[in-house]
Amino acid sequence: MVLAGGDRGRHPCQPSQTTTASAVPFITLAVAGAIPGLIGITYATNYAVLLISSFVLGFFLLSAGPLGFQYGAEITYPAPEGMSYGLLLLVGQISGIALIFAMDSFRTPGTGAMTPSLVVLIVLMVLVLILCTRLKDSKLLNH
Repeated sequence: MVLAGGDRGRHPCQPSQTTTASAVPFITLAVAGAIPGLIGITYATNYAVLLISSFVLGFFLLSAGPLGFQYGAEITYPAPEGMSYGLLLLVGQISGIALIFAMDSFRTPGTGAMTPSLVVLIVLMVLVLILCTRLKDSKLLNH
């Protein structure tokens, strides 16, 4: 469902972002919209809520991936775009692996629930949302 949400979310996001001058509002909206999805996944008590929350998380977060890579390439100019993209992917893969190990270490003893680590992720997403308000537009947009 996360992938299905990401696939559906990319359709409205891409055309509207290319017609505006700034990626920042779309990145902020993506992070803000992903937070309720993550909360729903964390506290889902039935399967339907889990599916809907997964879709919402994917709709907002996965659909913003290409936009994040484009923004990253623009703000690192004059570095080659391929270099920026490659380094972003590398850092994402390494941090993803580290995050999986960290989440596993926070499992609830006895039940194996991942709720504590997901609550930490919710707090981190809120901090990311706050940091998104400090993002600046790419200097390439002004040329």
